Amino acid sequence: MPLELTIRTSTLIKDYRVQHNCNFVVELYFYFFTYNDFLLVLKPLKLGDFTFSADVQFAPPVLDMHHYSPIILPLSLLALTVLLLCTTEYRLPSFFGSCQTAILSNNSVIRSMTEPGLRILVGVLTTADRYERRQLIRLAYAEQHGTYNNAEVDVRFVFCNLSKEEQSVLVTLEILQYNDIIILNCTENMNNGKTYEYFSSVPKLFSDSTYNYVMKCDDDTYLRIGNLVESLRNKSREDVFYELVNPCFRADDMDYKMNASFMSGLGYLLSWDLAEWIAESEIARNNTDGPEDIVLASWLNTAKKGRNRYHNFPGIYDYKGDSSDENCYRHAFIPETIAVHLLKGDLEWARTLKYFNATKGLKPSKLYHVPSWPINQ
Repeated sequence: MPLELTIRTSTLIKDYRVQHNCNFVVELYFYFFTYNDFLLVLKPLKLGDFTFSADVQFAPPVLDMHHYSPIILPLSLLALTVLLLCTTEYRLPSFFGSCQTAILSNNSVIRSMTEPGLRILVGVLTTADRYERRQLIRLAYAEQHGTYNNAEVDVRFVFCNLSKEEQSVLVTLEILQYNDIIILNCTENMNNGKTYEYFSSVPKLFSDSTYNYVMKCDDDTYLRIGNLVESLRNKSREDVFYELVNPCFRADDMDYKMNASFMSGLGYLLSWDLAEWIAESEIARNNTDGPEDIVLASWLNTAKKGRNRYHNFPGIYDYKGDSSDENCYRHAFIPETIAVHLLKGDLEWARTLKYFNATKGLKPSKLYHVPSWPINQ
């Protein structure tokens, strides 16, 4: 009787985290069934940084393996081929490569596979209870992986000390899974020193790093990582203040730029040397209360810091939605977007992500039907 085989394959990445050492486990299972209950199971066996094994099981009657050896060898090679393909698909390090360029969590470190020429630390200021928002942001930034070259962008969530029993458990689970959270030594607040704690803490927290810039943004802000990187590619790496002045300004009015009372708090970036200055400055330490964007700008203006100022109109702006009110910092989506602000709810996030084709990788399947909605800016 001819031999009939049914092949089923699946992959499971148990742990997709790297912290200095490889910690990947990939399992592949291949099941082969015949009409006479012959069963071959290939399970993960050890090779380099990966674990996979082979196990052959037979159900009675016992069959003569000599007859099946021409089948088993090709199937074993197929298992190894699929494993190698999955290594590429999930951007895991090769068997013989270094772990140092691997991805830390699914999205917290977005980096090129070559030595970065530009390094940015992005702190998303949020609160401990906003679990769902953090997960949404992780998904949004994971989708952008690989959209630029020779740069490293480390996205971390920043909030003050935990204050509830459930937070100590649920936030710990996040840290174990993603390792992308910074907990500052402060009482949760918006305009009473949290921004100061952030900028003054990062030079100590990352004293061994080689970041060029440190950024602060809100958890209702969506960054286009590739455009952010390109906008900084040829900029100065010292004494840099990068933001969007609000209200609007004339691009050629340097006096206005240097003395504007405030910039938009949705997101702004400082060169690393300015963060180090904030950590040591009496000007900053003694003036932490008040609207955080105005306060930070006052530090720089008082000390005549941030002489290299970059105002990113129209790439940084507020979400317009259905509003008819449009100006230099509130307008429809544009391809050159660096940051969109005021994404307060899921609908605003969904419309923004749809415009930027975040779901383009979805493949047809009988397991789901996802309706399409028109883009609403």
